[in-house]
Amino acid sequence: MRRTLWAAGAIVLATMMGCAGASVKTYVKPPTGQRQYGNIKKVAVLPFDSVVEGAQAPKIAENLFLQELLNRGTFEQVEEPRYVNELMKKLKLRNTEGLDREIVRKIGEELQAQALILGDLLVYGREENSEIVEFALQVNMVDTENGDILWSGRTYAKSSTTVGEILGVNQGPSPNAVAARGVARLVARLDSEFRKAREAEVQRMLEAAKARELAGEEGAPASEETKPAETEVAPEKQTEEILLKVKPK
Repeated sequence: MRRTLWAAGAIVLATMMGCAGASVKTYVKPPTGQRQYGNIKKVAVLPFDSVVEGAQAPKIAENLFLQELLNRGTFEQVEEPRYVNELMKKLKLRNTEGLDREIVRKIGEELQAQALILGDLLVYGREENSEIVEFALQVNMVDTENGDILWSGRTYAKSSTTVGEILGVNQGPSPNAVAARGVARLVARLDSEFRKAREAEVQRMLEAAKARELAGEEGAPASEETKPAETEVAPEKQTEEILLKVKPK
Protein backbone atom coordinates (compact mmCIF):
# COMPACT_ATOMS: atom_id res chain seq x y z
CA MET A 1 0.00 0.00 0.00
CA ARG A 2 2.82 2.42 0.89
CA ARG A 3 4.61 1.54 -2.32
CA THR A 4 1.44 2.34 -4.28
CA LEU A 5 1.04 5.67 -2.56
CA TRP A 6 4.71 6.53 -3.19
CA ALA A 7 4.36 5.71 -6.90
CA ALA A 8 1.22 7.84 -7.18
CA GLY A 9 2.99 10.72 -5.44
CA ALA A 10 5.95 10.43 -7.79
CA ILE A 11 3.63 10.67 -10.81
CA VAL A 12 1.96 13.78 -9.39
CA LEU A 13 5.33 15.40 -8.73
CA ALA A 14 6.58 14.58 -12.22
CA THR A 15 3.46 16.10 -13.74
CA MET A 16 3.80 19.25 -11.67
CA MET A 17 7.49 19.56 -12.52
CA GLY A 18 6.83 19.53 -16.26
CA CYS A 19 9.72 19.65 -18.68
CA ALA A 20 12.39 22.31 -19.02
CA GLY A 21 14.51 23.25 -21.98
CA ALA A 22 14.77 25.61 -24.90
CA SER A 23 13.16 25.28 -28.32
CA VAL A 24 14.48 27.08 -31.39
CA LYS A 25 12.90 27.80 -34.77
CA THR A 26 14.89 29.37 -37.59
CA TYR A 27 14.80 30.54 -41.20
CA VAL A 28 17.81 30.62 -43.53
CA LYS A 29 17.75 32.37 -46.90
CA PRO A 30 18.65 29.73 -49.53
CA PRO A 31 22.16 30.30 -50.94
CA THR A 32 22.42 31.09 -54.65
CA GLY A 33 25.22 31.26 -57.16
CA GLN A 34 25.79 34.89 -56.12
CA ARG A 35 28.24 35.75 -53.34
CA GLN A 36 26.34 36.98 -50.27
CA TYR A 37 27.10 34.89 -47.18
CA GLY A 38 30.78 34.96 -48.04
CA ASN A 39 30.73 38.77 -47.94
CA ILE A 40 29.68 38.87 -44.28
CA LYS A 41 32.91 39.47 -42.38
CA LYS A 42 31.75 41.95 -39.76
CA VAL A 43 28.39 42.21 -37.97
CA ALA A 44 26.92 44.70 -35.53
CA VAL A 45 24.39 43.84 -32.83
CA LEU A 46 21.95 46.73 -32.45
CA PRO A 47 20.19 47.43 -29.12
CA PHE A 48 17.39 44.92 -28.58
CA ASP A 49 13.80 46.13 -28.58
CA SER A 50 11.33 44.74 -26.06
CA VAL A 51 7.66 44.41 -25.22
CA VAL A 52 8.70 43.40 -21.70
CA GLU A 53 8.43 45.86 -18.85
CA GLY A 54 11.74 46.93 -17.33
CA ALA A 55 14.70 48.68 -18.90
CA GLN A 56 17.28 46.07 -17.90
CA ALA A 57 15.73 42.97 -19.48
CA PRO A 58 16.50 43.75 -23.15
CA LYS A 59 20.03 44.87 -22.27
CA ILE A 60 20.64 41.61 -20.38
CA ALA A 61 19.41 39.60 -23.37
CA GLU A 62 21.56 41.67 -25.73
CA ASN A 63 24.69 41.16 -23.60
CA LEU A 64 24.06 37.41 -23.36
CA PHE A 65 23.64 37.20 -27.14
CA LEU A 66 26.74 39.27 -27.82
CA GLN A 67 28.87 37.15 -25.48
CA GLU A 68 27.71 33.90 -27.09
CA LEU A 69 28.36 35.31 -30.55
CA LEU A 70 31.92 36.24 -29.60
CA ASN A 71 32.52 32.83 -28.06
CA ARG A 72 31.36 31.05 -31.22
CA GLY A 73 33.60 33.05 -33.55
CA THR A 74 31.10 32.80 -36.41
CA PHE A 75 32.20 36.13 -37.88
CA GLU A 76 35.62 37.68 -38.24
CA GLN A 77 34.52 40.83 -36.37
CA VAL A 78 31.68 41.89 -34.09
CA GLU A 79 31.34 45.64 -33.58
CA GLU A 80 31.82 46.99 -30.07
CA PRO A 81 28.55 48.04 -28.39
CA ARG A 82 29.81 51.52 -27.50
CA TYR A 83 30.33 52.41 -31.16
CA VAL A 84 26.89 51.04 -32.01
CA ASN A 85 25.29 53.13 -29.24
CA GLU A 86 27.14 56.26 -30.36
CA LEU A 87 25.89 55.81 -33.91
CA MET A 88 22.32 55.24 -32.71
CA LYS A 89 22.48 58.58 -30.89
CA LYS A 90 24.05 60.27 -33.89
CA LEU A 91 21.24 59.03 -36.17
CA LYS A 92 18.64 59.82 -33.47
CA LEU A 93 17.34 56.25 -33.43
CA ARG A 94 15.62 55.32 -30.17
CA ASN A 95 14.93 51.73 -31.28
CA THR A 96 15.31 49.44 -34.27
CA GLU A 97 11.63 48.99 -35.03
CA GLY A 98 10.73 49.82 -38.62
CA LEU A 99 14.24 50.48 -39.95
CA ASP A 100 14.06 51.00 -43.72
CA ARG A 101 16.66 49.87 -46.25
CA GLU A 102 18.34 53.27 -46.45
CA ILE A 103 18.89 53.43 -42.69
CA VAL A 104 20.16 49.85 -42.67
CA ARG A 105 22.60 50.71 -45.46
CA LYS A 106 23.67 53.88 -43.64
CA ILE A 107 24.39 52.01 -40.41
CA GLY A 108 26.34 49.40 -42.35
CA GLU A 109 28.47 52.07 -44.04
CA GLU A 110 29.14 53.93 -40.79
CA LEU A 111 30.16 50.79 -38.91
CA GLN A 112 31.71 49.07 -41.95
CA ALA A 113 29.52 46.05 -41.17
CA GLN A 114 28.06 43.78 -43.82
CA ALA A 115 25.19 42.60 -41.61
CA LEU A 116 23.14 43.87 -38.67
CA ILE A 117 21.58 41.72 -35.94
CA LEU A 118 18.25 42.99 -34.62
CA GLY A 119 16.64 41.50 -31.53
CA ASP A 120 13.16 41.69 -30.04
CA LEU A 121 12.67 40.43 -26.48
CA LEU A 122 9.20 38.90 -26.19
CA VAL A 123 9.11 37.21 -22.76
CA TYR A 124 11.38 37.55 -19.74
CA GLY A 125 10.60 36.61 -16.13
CA ARG A 126 8.28 34.51 -14.02
CA GLU A 127 4.82 33.45 -14.97
CA GLU A 128 2.06 35.16 -13.01
CA ASN A 129 1.36 33.35 -9.72
CA SER A 130 4.02 30.76 -10.57
CA GLU A 131 7.67 29.94 -9.98
CA ILE A 132 8.13 28.95 -13.62
CA VAL A 133 10.46 31.29 -15.53
CA GLU A 134 9.97 31.97 -19.24
CA PHE A 135 12.15 33.59 -21.88
CA ALA A 136 11.47 34.27 -25.58
CA LEU A 137 13.63 36.16 -28.07
CA GLN A 138 13.31 36.88 -31.81
CA VAL A 139 16.45 37.75 -33.80
CA ASN A 140 16.97 38.75 -37.45
CA MET A 141 20.25 39.13 -39.33
CA VAL A 142 19.97 41.66 -42.17
CA ASP A 143 22.30 42.24 -45.11
CA THR A 144 23.26 45.93 -45.02
CA GLU A 145 23.74 46.14 -48.79
CA ASN A 146 20.21 45.24 -49.83
CA GLY A 147 18.21 44.81 -46.59
CA ASP A 148 17.61 41.08 -47.14
CA ILE A 149 16.96 38.92 -44.08
CA LEU A 150 19.67 36.26 -44.31
CA TRP A 151 18.80 34.47 -41.09
CA SER A 152 15.98 34.65 -38.55
CA GLY A 153 15.53 32.72 -35.34
CA ARG A 154 13.29 32.52 -32.30
CA THR A 155 14.00 30.80 -29.02
CA TYR A 156 11.67 29.94 -26.16
CA ALA A 157 13.00 28.65 -22.87
CA LYS A 158 11.31 27.87 -19.57
CA SER A 159 12.28 26.41 -16.23
CA SER A 160 10.85 23.29 -14.69
CA THR A 161 9.34 23.12 -11.23
CA THR A 162 11.59 21.05 -8.99
CA VAL A 163 10.58 18.90 -6.06
CA GLY A 164 12.30 21.38 -3.77
CA GLU A 165 10.19 24.21 -5.11
CA ILE A 166 6.99 22.20 -4.70
CA LEU A 167 7.89 21.41 -1.10
CA GLY A 168 9.01 24.99 -0.48
CA VAL A 169 12.61 23.99 0.25
CA ASN A 170 14.31 26.11 -2.42
CA GLN A 171 13.68 28.50 -5.28
CA GLY A 172 13.90 27.80 -8.99
CA PRO A 173 16.45 29.15 -11.49
CA SER A 174 16.75 32.88 -12.02
CA PRO A 175 15.39 34.58 -15.15
CA ASN A 176 18.98 35.27 -16.22
CA ALA A 177 19.85 31.58 -16.07
CA VAL A 178 16.85 30.62 -18.21
CA ALA A 179 17.64 33.45 -20.64
CA ALA A 180 21.25 32.29 -20.92
CA ARG A 181 20.10 28.78 -21.86
CA GLY A 182 17.73 30.09 -24.52
CA VAL A 183 20.31 32.45 -26.01
CA ALA A 184 22.98 29.75 -26.09
CA ARG A 185 20.71 27.45 -28.10
CA LEU A 186 19.77 30.25 -30.50
CA VAL A 187 23.34 31.38 -31.19
CA ALA A 188 24.46 27.76 -31.64
CA ARG A 189 21.88 27.38 -34.42
CA LEU A 190 22.93 30.68 -35.98
CA ASP A 191 26.55 29.57 -36.00
CA SER A 192 25.81 26.15 -37.49
CA GLU A 193 23.34 27.31 -40.13
CA PHE A 194 25.36 30.32 -41.24
CA ARG A 195 28.48 28.21 -41.74
CA LYS A 196 26.51 25.63 -43.75
CA ALA A 197 24.93 28.36 -45.88
CA ARG A 198 28.34 29.86 -46.59
CA GLU A 199 29.73 26.47 -47.64
CA ALA A 200 26.68 25.79 -49.82
CA GLU A 201 27.11 29.19 -51.45
CA VAL A 202 30.74 28.44 -52.33
CA GLN A 203 29.71 25.08 -53.78
CA ARG A 204 27.01 26.68 -55.93
CA MET A 205 29.47 29.31 -57.17
CA LEU A 206 31.97 26.60 -58.14
CA GLU A 207 29.27 24.67 -59.97
CA ALA A 208 28.15 27.83 -61.79
CA ALA A 209 31.74 28.62 -62.82
CA LYS A 210 32.23 25.07 -64.09
CA ALA A 211 29.00 25.27 -66.09
CA ARG A 212 30.14 28.54 -67.70
CA GLU A 213 33.50 27.00 -68.52
CA LEU A 214 31.87 24.02 -70.20
CA ALA A 215 29.52 26.30 -72.12
CA GLY A 216 32.51 28.34 -73.29
CA GLU A 217 34.31 25.25 -74.55
CA GLU A 218 31.26 24.11 -76.50
CA GLY A 219 30.88 27.51 -78.14
CA ALA A 220 34.60 28.01 -78.92
CA PRO A 221 35.65 28.40 -82.63
CA ALA A 222 36.70 25.20 -84.35
CA SER A 223 40.43 24.44 -84.62
CA GLU A 224 42.28 23.98 -87.93
CA GLU A 225 41.85 20.23 -87.64
CA THR A 226 38.09 20.48 -87.13
CA LYS A 227 37.40 23.16 -89.76
CA PRO A 228 35.43 21.84 -92.72
CA ALA A 229 37.54 21.24 -95.88
CA GLU A 230 37.33 23.94 -98.54
CA THR A 231 35.33 23.00 -101.64
CA GLU A 232 37.64 22.02 -104.50
CA VAL A 233 37.22 24.01 -107.75
CA ALA A 234 37.20 22.05 -111.02
CA PRO A 235 40.23 22.64 -113.32
CA GLU A 236 37.97 23.91 -116.13
CA LYS A 237 36.52 26.55 -113.82
CA GLN A 238 40.00 27.65 -112.70
CA THR A 239 41.12 28.10 -116.37
CA GLU A 240 38.02 30.18 -117.13
CA GLU A 241 38.67 32.48 -114.17
CA ILE A 242 42.31 33.00 -115.24
CA LEU A 243 41.33 33.90 -118.83
CA LEU A 244 38.82 36.44 -117.58
CA LYS A 245 41.52 38.13 -115.47
CA VAL A 246 44.08 38.43 -118.36
CA LYS A 247 41.67 39.11 -121.27
CA PRO A 248 42.51 42.54 -122.80
CA LYS A 249 39.88 45.19 -122.78
